[in-house]
Amino acid sequence: MNHNETKMILANRITIPDNTRALLWDMDGVLIDSLLLDYEICGKILFSCTGIDVFIEHSLIKELFPFDLHEMWRQILEKIDFVQKERDELIARLVKKHEAARQTAQFSVNSGIKEILETARQQQLKLAVVSNNPTDRLKEILRNVDLFRFFDEIVGNDLENIEKKPAPDSYLLAARLLGIAPSQCVVIEDSLVGSQAGHAAGCYTIGVATGADSFESLISSQLIDCAYTSFEERIVFFTPGPVTEKKIITPNEFVSHMIEHLAWRLGCSVIVSWYNSDWLSLGWALGKSLTKFSRRADSTAVIGMIDDGSAEIRIIAAQKSELSLKGTARIDLNWFLTSRCEQLSSGKPLVKLLEGIAAAFPLLIEITVCSFEDPHHTWEGIFRSVGVALNRLLIIDSPNAESMEVTETAQNLDADERHWVLLHESPMVVELLRKTAESEVRVVLDFSRSGPPHCYFQVADSIHVDGLIDLLGELTHHAHCQLELAFKATRLSSSHVVMEDTGMVIGRALKIILVQRMQSYGINGAGSSVSSPAELDQSPIGVGLSVEGRKFWTFVPFHATHDEFRRQFLIGHTVGRGLFSEDLDDFIDGFAGGLSGSILVHVRRSISPQEGWPLIFRGLGKAIADTLAPNPARKGVPPGVKATLA
Repeated sequence: MNHNETKMILANRITIPDNTRALLWDMDGVLIDSLLLDYEICGKILFSCTGIDVFIEHSLIKELFPFDLHEMWRQILEKIDFVQKERDELIARLVKKHEAARQTAQFSVNSGIKEILETARQQQLKLAVVSNNPTDRLKEILRNVDLFRFFDEIVGNDLENIEKKPAPDSYLLAARLLGIAPSQCVVIEDSLVGSQAGHAAGCYTIGVATGADSFESLISSQLIDCAYTSFEERIVFFTPGPVTEKKIITPNEFVSHMIEHLAWRLGCSVIVSWYNSDWLSLGWALGKSLTKFSRRADSTAVIGMIDDGSAEIRIIAAQKSELSLKGTARIDLNWFLTSRCEQLSSGKPLVKLLEGIAAAFPLLIEITVCSFEDPHHTWEGIFRSVGVALNRLLIIDSPNAESMEVTETAQNLDADERHWVLLHESPMVVELLRKTAESEVRVVLDFSRSGPPHCYFQVADSIHVDGLIDLLGELTHHAHCQLELAFKATRLSSSHVVMEDTGMVIGRALKIILVQRMQSYGINGAGSSVSSPAELDQSPIGVGLSVEGRKFWTFVPFHATHDEFRRQFLIGHTVGRGLFSEDLDDFIDGFAGGLSGSILVHVRRSISPQEGWPLIFRGLGKAIADTLAPNPARKGVPPGVKATLA
């Protein structure tokens, strides 16, 4: 069965069950953008009623935005510890002024709303507004924004003595007034409070992150059936062309990253604008865009990998689609599929994405997970493999290679070197810039002074970098240097890319310092975090660093197997201020690669990730200082037989 047979798509913006007969809309934050007004006026209203100037945090206003005005102001006064006699009278005056401001405000209608309402009317769906506001106020506001004409019923919080949201009463009343069973109604809400009401009423419930609650909080709740970031129009389109020509927008950066891997291996340019959590439908749309290409073969197979993640893929044209996932004898498949992967709490959305691709053709896709050290590397290996296999299955006419111009400068540069710009170098200070299709990273590493790092990250809000800055402070303090860092995600903000690229550029800057010092007065070329028997006995973490061999890094647990250590320390843990342990592993990987050095982390006894990672960065800083220590006997002599710094 085509997975879309049980779904209805309105205006190419919202997907609802095929049995839907009515849409029940919340107003504030869903139909109209009224949150911005509350941000602007709440403090002013409080001042006008009390003469006291108190700043009301936007986060508090957003938290209380779903409630009716009386409850909203009651909780505001309570949470800001506002002491006032005759509080009930004050709340009444605040509500009156707030209602007056809302009635005269010029609200904007959220993107896509009118298109959806017009299409719903054409499909003969019933429409109602259900809000925690008085009915007359709702009608007035809806008339002001030219939406009143669309609706069959307006249900406020003052009808039939109904209980307010999160009670289901208002949605049950709306369904009754429309003469439609709640199971055939779709509720559209921006808050968990309203979603709870829709869910309790037995309606299919959609959450949209244009008001009170974020996409992440909506999707992680058990109250909604699908979450949206907005109701913008959806676009999914592959075309033969340069793989660097891409625009990929989804609600999750790692999903976007997987689509990027598909496009690269297909040899296609790609445009994806997708705003909801229906990953199965997204996969189906991706696959449907590829069905326009002619078939080259009916089956293919490939081994795909990246770094320490690998998979074997078999794809066969079929009458009925199927996705089969299995692991080798060494792979705990359930652990892999349920492991967090960057901003995804598990691999389930990626499985749905692949199921959708298979359904669009249809195809039998068989995946064997062969290597699992880090979830994101294995998933990258899987999606790369699927992209390669589809490229072999389909005839995709890429641009003529002979017509592609390559500048003389680019011809004479090593491919990796084209990304690097050395802005300044000396034995004490290096300024380095790396620019790729995904990011721009500028680093100043200054060993003439020490102090807290100065870091600026322009990345997605879902990626937490404050904790990384804390850890970099540990590293630079013990390495006796200062770091300036500016990171800009130019296309995608995958958290492992942020961490790995940051580590790589810092490592490369350090390598330049090492070369300068080697030539000027000689260096040790290797170092460790311990320098006394007491440190060796007392510290649970030891770090060794060398630029005398090859690029290499590993953890050496003394009292656990490697698999046990991965579960206990490396995979699926949150560290500091929202950092992912597996992403910090990628920072070490990138740092070792940029440095062209070897890093060993000895874990001498059991320790939690929250305690251990600061010790690792501290130890790495000490090892850097030891590696850089002057050694006049080795002046001008590249360390080690491999001459890494030659």
